[in-house]
Amino acid sequence: MSDIKINNITDKSGSSGPVFTGITTVSSTAFMVMPSGPTAFRTNDTLGRGRAVFGGGYGPSSPYPNLKTLDMVNITTTGDAVDFGDLTVGRSANTMGGSATRGIFAAGRFPGPTNALRTIDYVTFTSSGGANDFGDLHYDACTSAGFSDATRGIFSGGYDANTSPYPRTTAMGFITIATTGTSSVFGDCVERGRKDTCFSNSTRGFTCGGNNRIDSPSPNTEHDRIEMTIIQTTGSTVDFGEFGNDNGLTGSTQCHGGAASQTRGIIFSGKSSPTAIRNVIEYLTLATFGNSQDFGDMLTSGTSSGSTATGNNVKGVVKTTSANNGNVLEQVTIASTGNATDFGDLNTGRRLYGAVCDSHGGLG
Repeated sequence: MSDIKINNITDKSGSSGPVFTGITTVSSTAFMVMPSGPTAFRTNDTLGRGRAVFGGGYGPSSPYPNLKTLDMVNITTTGDAVDFGDLTVGRSANTMGGSATRGIFAAGRFPGPTNALRTIDYVTFTSSGGANDFGDLHYDACTSAGFSDATRGIFSGGYDANTSPYPRTTAMGFITIATTGTSSVFGDCVERGRKDTCFSNSTRGFTCGGNNRIDSPSPNTEHDRIEMTIIQTTGSTVDFGEFGNDNGLTGSTQCHGGAASQTRGIIFSGKSSPTAIRNVIEYLTLATFGNSQDFGDMLTSGTSSGSTATGNNVKGVVKTTSANNGNVLEQVTIASTGNATDFGDLNTGRRLYGAVCDSHGGLG
Protein backbone atom coordinates (compact mmCIF):
# COMPACT_ATOMS: atom_id res chain seq x y z
CA MET A 1 0.00 0.00 0.00
CA SER A 2 1.33 3.46 -0.93
CA ASP A 3 0.94 6.75 0.94
CA ILE A 4 -0.48 9.72 -0.93
CA LYS A 5 0.80 13.00 0.51
CA ILE A 6 -1.34 15.96 -0.59
CA ASN A 7 -1.81 19.25 1.24
CA ASN A 8 -5.33 19.90 0.00
CA ILE A 9 -8.02 18.16 -2.09
CA THR A 10 -10.97 20.11 -3.53
CA ASP A 11 -13.38 19.89 -6.42
CA LYS A 12 -12.94 21.98 -9.57
CA SER A 13 -14.63 25.01 -7.99
CA GLY A 14 -12.49 24.78 -4.87
CA SER A 15 -15.55 24.76 -2.62
CA SER A 16 -15.68 21.12 -1.50
CA GLY A 17 -13.76 17.89 -1.52
CA PRO A 18 -14.31 14.53 -3.19
CA VAL A 19 -16.54 11.73 -1.97
CA PHE A 20 -14.64 8.68 -0.64
CA THR A 21 -16.33 5.31 -1.04
CA GLY A 22 -15.37 1.81 0.02
CA ILE A 23 -12.89 1.10 2.83
CA THR A 24 -10.67 4.15 3.07
CA THR A 25 -8.19 5.26 5.73
CA VAL A 26 -7.26 8.92 5.94
CA SER A 27 -4.68 10.36 8.35
CA SER A 28 -3.35 13.83 9.02
CA THR A 29 -0.60 15.46 11.06
CA ALA A 30 -3.03 18.29 11.82
CA PHE A 31 -6.45 18.13 13.53
CA MET A 32 -9.07 16.57 11.27
CA VAL A 33 -12.51 15.04 11.76
CA MET A 34 -13.99 12.91 9.00
CA PRO A 35 -17.80 12.44 9.01
CA SER A 36 -19.05 8.93 8.44
CA GLY A 37 -22.31 7.05 8.00
CA PRO A 38 -25.66 8.27 6.67
CA THR A 39 -26.37 11.95 7.17
CA ALA A 40 -29.25 11.11 9.55
CA PHE A 41 -26.68 9.70 11.99
CA ARG A 42 -24.34 12.71 11.89
CA THR A 43 -24.44 15.30 14.64
CA ASN A 44 -24.63 19.08 14.40
CA ASP A 45 -22.32 21.02 16.70
CA THR A 46 -24.03 24.37 16.05
CA LEU A 47 -26.42 23.81 18.97
CA GLY A 48 -24.76 20.81 20.60
CA ARG A 49 -24.04 17.25 19.51
CA GLY A 50 -27.66 16.51 18.96
CA ARG A 51 -28.52 12.80 19.14
CA ALA A 52 -31.60 11.94 21.19
CA VAL A 53 -32.60 8.28 21.58
CA PHE A 54 -36.09 7.05 22.57
CA GLY A 55 -36.41 3.44 23.74
CA GLY A 56 -38.70 0.81 25.20
CA GLY A 57 -42.27 1.40 26.31
CA TYR A 58 -45.59 -0.24 25.55
CA GLY A 59 -46.42 -0.86 21.89
CA PRO A 60 -49.12 1.09 20.04
CA SER A 61 -51.81 -1.60 19.81
CA SER A 62 -53.29 -4.53 21.72
CA PRO A 63 -51.83 -6.60 23.39
CA TYR A 64 -49.44 -3.63 23.92
CA PRO A 65 -46.13 -5.50 23.93
CA ASN A 66 -43.06 -4.27 25.78
CA LEU A 67 -40.87 -2.80 23.05
CA LYS A 68 -37.14 -3.33 22.45
CA THR A 69 -36.90 -0.83 19.62
CA LEU A 70 -34.84 2.37 19.76
CA ASP A 71 -35.56 5.52 17.69
CA MET A 72 -33.09 8.36 17.17
CA VAL A 73 -33.57 12.01 16.16
CA ASN A 74 -31.15 14.90 15.69
CA ILE A 75 -32.53 17.31 18.24
CA THR A 76 -30.80 20.37 16.72
CA THR A 77 -33.06 20.12 13.67
CA THR A 78 -36.62 18.86 13.11
CA GLY A 79 -37.84 15.72 11.38
CA ASP A 80 -38.80 12.09 11.84
CA ALA A 81 -36.81 9.50 13.76
CA VAL A 82 -34.56 6.84 12.27
CA ASP A 83 -34.10 3.31 13.58
CA PHE A 84 -31.33 2.96 16.19
CA GLY A 85 -31.44 -0.77 16.88
CA ASP A 86 -32.81 -2.52 19.97
CA LEU A 87 -32.50 -2.72 23.74
CA THR A 88 -31.23 -6.05 25.12
CA VAL A 89 -34.73 -6.82 26.39
CA GLY A 90 -38.19 -5.35 25.81
CA ARG A 91 -39.37 -3.19 28.68
CA SER A 92 -41.70 -0.39 29.70
CA ALA A 93 -41.62 2.11 32.57
CA ASN A 94 -37.84 2.31 32.26
CA THR A 95 -35.68 5.19 33.43
CA MET A 96 -32.71 6.90 31.81
CA GLY A 97 -29.66 9.19 32.03
CA GLY A 98 -26.39 9.54 30.20
CA SER A 99 -23.13 11.26 29.34
CA ALA A 100 -22.00 12.83 26.07
CA THR A 101 -21.02 9.39 24.77
CA ARG A 102 -23.40 6.92 26.47
CA GLY A 103 -27.14 6.83 26.99
CA ILE A 104 -28.52 4.73 29.87
CA PHE A 105 -31.83 2.82 29.89
CA ALA A 106 -32.44 1.18 33.27
CA ALA A 107 -34.91 -1.10 35.03
CA GLY A 108 -38.61 -1.08 34.13
CA ARG A 109 -41.26 -3.72 33.66
CA PHE A 110 -41.65 -6.72 31.35
CA PRO A 111 -44.10 -9.65 31.03
CA GLY A 112 -43.39 -12.76 33.04
CA PRO A 113 -43.83 -14.47 36.44
CA THR A 114 -42.09 -11.45 37.96
CA ASN A 115 -42.60 -8.09 36.29
CA ALA A 116 -39.83 -5.90 37.66
CA LEU A 117 -36.68 -5.69 35.56
CA ARG A 118 -33.36 -4.60 37.08
CA THR A 119 -31.34 -4.73 33.85
CA ILE A 120 -29.39 -1.60 32.86
CA ASP A 121 -28.51 -1.11 29.18
CA TYR A 122 -26.31 1.49 27.53
CA VAL A 123 -26.13 2.82 23.99
CA THR A 124 -23.15 4.54 22.37
CA PHE A 125 -24.46 7.71 20.73
CA THR A 126 -21.88 7.78 17.94
CA SER A 127 -22.61 4.20 16.89
CA SER A 128 -25.15 3.03 14.34
CA GLY A 129 -27.38 1.83 17.15
CA GLY A 130 -28.22 -1.03 19.48
CA ALA A 131 -27.79 -1.42 23.24
CA ASN A 132 -25.31 -3.36 25.36
CA ASP A 133 -25.67 -4.78 28.86
CA PHE A 134 -24.35 -2.45 31.59
CA GLY A 135 -25.35 -4.33 34.74
CA ASP A 136 -28.25 -4.19 37.18
CA LEU A 137 -30.08 -1.76 39.43
CA HIS A 138 -29.68 -2.82 43.06
CA TYR A 139 -33.43 -2.54 43.81
CA ASP A 140 -36.72 -3.26 41.96
CA ALA A 141 -37.92 -0.03 40.40
CA CYS A 142 -40.61 0.51 37.80
CA THR A 143 -41.30 4.15 36.79
CA SER A 144 -38.37 5.54 38.76
CA ALA A 145 -36.79 8.86 37.81
CA GLY A 146 -33.41 9.05 36.08
CA PHE A 147 -31.04 11.99 35.60
CA SER A 148 -27.30 12.55 35.37
CA ASP A 149 -24.34 14.86 35.02
CA ALA A 150 -21.38 14.05 32.76
CA THR A 151 -20.13 11.12 34.87
CA ARG A 152 -22.82 9.89 37.28
CA GLY A 153 -26.36 8.61 36.74
CA ILE A 154 -28.96 8.75 39.54
CA PHE A 155 -32.13 6.63 39.89
CA SER A 156 -34.85 7.77 42.28
CA GLY A 157 -37.96 6.06 43.65
CA GLY A 158 -40.29 3.73 41.77
CA TYR A 159 -42.28 0.71 42.82
CA ASP A 160 -41.75 -3.04 43.13
CA ALA A 161 -43.73 -4.79 40.39
CA ASN A 162 -42.75 -8.24 41.70
CA THR A 163 -44.51 -8.12 45.06
CA SER A 164 -48.25 -7.55 45.49
CA PRO A 165 -49.55 -5.02 46.53
CA TYR A 166 -46.67 -3.39 44.61
CA PRO A 167 -45.19 -1.22 47.36
CA ARG A 168 -43.70 2.18 46.50
CA THR A 169 -40.13 2.96 47.52
CA THR A 170 -37.99 5.94 48.52
CA ALA A 171 -34.77 4.17 47.47
CA MET A 172 -32.15 5.86 45.27
CA GLY A 173 -29.12 4.45 43.47
CA PHE A 174 -26.24 5.69 41.33
CA ILE A 175 -23.83 4.44 38.68
CA THR A 176 -20.62 5.71 37.10
CA ILE A 177 -21.66 6.00 33.46
CA ALA A 178 -18.28 5.19 31.88
CA THR A 179 -18.04 1.83 33.68
CA THR A 180 -20.33 -1.21 33.96
CA GLY A 181 -21.77 -3.05 36.95
CA THR A 182 -24.46 -2.85 39.63
CA SER A 183 -25.75 0.44 40.99
CA SER A 184 -24.78 1.59 44.49
CA VAL A 185 -26.95 3.00 47.28
CA PHE A 186 -27.32 6.80 47.05
CA GLY A 187 -29.88 7.63 49.74
CA ASP A 188 -33.63 8.30 49.85
CA CYS A 189 -36.08 10.64 48.18
CA VAL A 190 -38.68 12.62 50.13
CA GLU A 191 -41.76 11.19 48.38
CA ARG A 192 -42.12 7.43 47.92
CA GLY A 193 -43.32 5.87 44.70
CA ARG A 194 -43.24 6.50 40.99
CA LYS A 195 -41.45 9.60 39.75
CA ASP A 196 -42.31 11.38 36.55
CA THR A 197 -40.63 14.56 35.38
CA CYS A 198 -36.87 14.47 35.85
CA PHE A 199 -34.01 16.63 34.56
CA SER A 200 -30.68 18.06 35.68
CA ASN A 201 -28.01 20.66 35.19
CA SER A 202 -24.34 19.91 35.80
CA THR A 203 -24.68 19.94 39.61
CA ARG A 204 -28.35 19.42 40.54
CA GLY A 205 -30.91 16.75 39.66
CA PHE A 206 -34.67 17.34 39.94
CA THR A 207 -37.84 15.21 40.10
CA CYS A 208 -41.31 16.74 39.87
CA GLY A 209 -44.58 15.10 40.88
CA GLY A 210 -45.61 11.48 40.61
CA ASN A 211 -47.74 8.91 42.38
CA ASN A 212 -46.86 8.33 46.04
CA ARG A 213 -49.67 6.00 47.14
CA ILE A 214 -48.35 3.31 49.48
CA ASP A 215 -49.52 0.32 47.42
CA SER A 216 -51.98 -0.62 44.67
CA PRO A 217 -55.17 -1.00 46.78
CA SER A 218 -54.66 2.48 48.20
CA PRO A 219 -56.25 5.45 46.43
CA ASN A 220 -54.15 7.49 44.03
CA THR A 221 -52.26 10.22 45.89
CA GLU A 222 -50.35 12.11 43.22
CA HIS A 223 -48.37 15.12 44.40
CA ASP A 224 -46.88 18.38 43.14
CA ARG A 225 -43.60 18.32 45.07
CA ILE A 226 -40.31 19.24 43.38
CA GLU A 227 -37.28 17.47 44.90
CA MET A 228 -33.62 18.34 44.36
CA THR A 229 -30.44 16.24 44.58
CA ILE A 230 -26.77 17.27 44.50
CA ILE A 231 -25.55 14.70 41.98
CA GLN A 232 -21.93 14.29 43.12
CA THR A 233 -22.86 13.55 46.74
CA THR A 234 -24.88 10.82 48.43
CA GLY A 235 -27.83 11.23 50.76
CA SER A 236 -31.45 12.29 50.65
CA THR A 237 -33.25 14.70 48.35
CA VAL A 238 -34.49 18.06 49.63
CA ASP A 239 -37.79 19.85 49.04
CA PHE A 240 -37.24 22.50 46.32
CA GLY A 241 -40.76 23.81 45.66
CA GLU A 242 -44.02 22.96 43.91
CA PHE A 243 -45.34 23.07 40.37
CA GLY A 244 -48.78 23.82 38.96
CA ASN A 245 -49.42 26.82 41.20
CA ASP A 246 -49.08 29.37 38.40
CA ASN A 247 -51.77 27.49 36.46
CA GLY A 248 -54.03 26.71 39.40
CA LEU A 249 -53.16 23.01 39.08
CA THR A 250 -51.89 22.11 42.53
CA GLY A 251 -52.19 18.57 43.83
CA SER A 252 -52.71 15.45 41.71
CA THR A 253 -50.19 15.43 38.91
CA GLN A 254 -48.27 12.66 37.16
CA CYS A 255 -47.13 11.39 33.75
CA HIS A 256 -45.27 14.50 32.65
CA GLY A 257 -42.01 14.93 30.74
CA GLY A 258 -38.96 17.04 31.53
CA ALA A 259 -35.95 18.68 29.86
CA ALA A 260 -33.43 21.28 31.03
CA SER A 261 -30.62 23.67 30.24
CA GLN A 262 -28.02 24.79 32.79
CA THR A 263 -30.41 27.38 34.20
CA ARG A 264 -33.98 26.28 33.48
CA GLY A 265 -36.06 23.08 33.67
CA ILE A 266 -39.15 22.41 31.56
CA ILE A 267 -42.17 20.43 32.83
CA PHE A 268 -44.38 19.15 30.02
CA SER A 269 -48.04 18.21 30.22
CA GLY A 270 -49.25 15.29 32.35
CA LYS A 271 -52.56 14.39 33.96
CA SER A 272 -54.48 15.35 37.06
CA SER A 273 -56.07 12.34 38.75
CA PRO A 274 -58.22 10.55 38.00
CA THR A 275 -58.75 11.35 34.31
CA ALA A 276 -58.14 15.06 33.65
CA ILE A 277 -55.46 15.51 30.99
CA ARG A 278 -53.54 18.78 31.08
CA ASN A 279 -51.68 20.43 28.21
CA VAL A 280 -49.75 23.11 30.10
CA ILE A 281 -45.98 23.60 30.04
CA GLU A 282 -44.14 25.12 33.02
CA TYR A 283 -40.57 26.17 33.71
CA LEU A 284 -38.41 26.06 36.81
CA THR A 285 -35.42 28.30 37.61
CA LEU A 286 -32.79 25.81 38.79
CA ALA A 287 -30.50 28.10 40.77
CA THR A 288 -33.06 29.21 43.37
CA PHE A 289 -35.56 27.32 45.52
CA GLY A 290 -39.16 28.01 44.54
CA ASN A 291 -42.15 27.06 42.45
CA SER A 292 -42.49 26.60 38.69
CA GLN A 293 -44.00 29.28 36.42
CA ASP A 294 -46.21 29.19 33.33
CA PHE A 295 -44.36 28.62 30.02
CA GLY A 296 -47.12 27.91 27.47
CA ASP A 297 -49.21 25.04 26.12
CA MET A 298 -48.74 21.81 24.19
CA LEU A 299 -50.07 21.56 20.64
CA THR A 300 -52.19 18.62 21.80
CA SER A 301 -53.46 17.50 25.16
CA GLY A 302 -51.08 15.54 27.34
CA THR A 303 -51.09 11.80 27.58
CA SER A 304 -52.27 9.95 30.65
CA SER A 305 -49.49 7.37 30.34
CA GLY A 306 -46.05 8.84 30.23
CA SER A 307 -44.94 11.99 28.41
CA THR A 308 -41.21 11.29 28.59
CA ALA A 309 -39.12 14.14 27.19
CA THR A 310 -35.48 14.92 26.55
CA GLY A 311 -33.46 17.82 25.20
CA ASN A 312 -30.15 19.60 24.81
CA ASN A 313 -29.23 22.92 26.42
CA VAL A 314 -31.34 24.76 23.84
CA LYS A 315 -34.39 22.68 23.02
CA GLY A 316 -36.78 20.29 24.77
CA VAL A 317 -38.57 17.55 22.78
CA VAL A 318 -41.49 15.48 24.08
CA LYS A 319 -43.73 12.71 22.74
CA THR A 320 -47.21 13.55 23.92
CA THR A 321 -50.56 13.22 22.19
CA SER A 322 -54.12 12.65 23.29
CA ALA A 323 -53.61 9.03 22.21
CA ASN A 324 -51.55 7.18 24.82
CA ASN A 325 -49.51 5.31 22.23
CA GLY A 326 -49.00 8.10 19.72
CA ASN A 327 -45.73 8.89 17.98
CA VAL A 328 -45.93 12.68 17.54
CA LEU A 329 -43.01 14.78 18.86
CA GLU A 330 -43.33 18.42 19.94
CA GLN A 331 -40.61 20.94 20.83
CA VAL A 332 -39.92 24.14 22.76
CA THR A 333 -36.94 26.50 23.06
CA ILE A 334 -36.01 26.25 26.73
CA ALA A 335 -34.83 29.85 27.23
CA SER A 336 -38.08 31.34 25.87
CA THR A 337 -41.76 31.03 26.72
CA GLY A 338 -44.66 30.13 24.43
CA ASN A 339 -46.50 27.18 22.96
CA ALA A 340 -44.90 24.00 21.64
CA THR A 341 -44.45 23.42 17.91
CA ASP A 342 -44.29 20.28 15.80
CA PHE A 343 -40.93 18.45 15.65
CA GLY A 344 -41.65 15.22 13.74
CA ASP A 345 -42.62 11.62 14.46
CA LEU A 346 -41.13 8.56 16.11
CA ASN A 347 -41.03 5.39 14.02
CA THR A 348 -43.18 3.56 16.58
CA GLY A 349 -45.96 4.81 18.82
CA ARG A 350 -45.17 4.07 22.46
CA ARG A 351 -45.89 5.05 26.06
CA LEU A 352 -44.03 4.64 29.36
CA TYR A 353 -40.68 4.72 27.56
CA GLY A 354 -37.26 6.27 28.15
CA ALA A 355 -35.42 9.05 26.30
CA VAL A 356 -31.93 10.55 26.59
CA CYS A 357 -29.83 13.08 24.65
CA ASP A 358 -26.05 13.33 24.22
CA SER A 359 -26.13 17.05 25.05
CA HIS A 360 -28.72 17.33 27.84
CA GLY A 361 -28.58 20.03 30.51
CA GLY A 362 -26.69 17.85 32.98
CA LEU A 363 -23.62 17.86 30.75
CA GLY A 364 -22.94 21.59 31.17
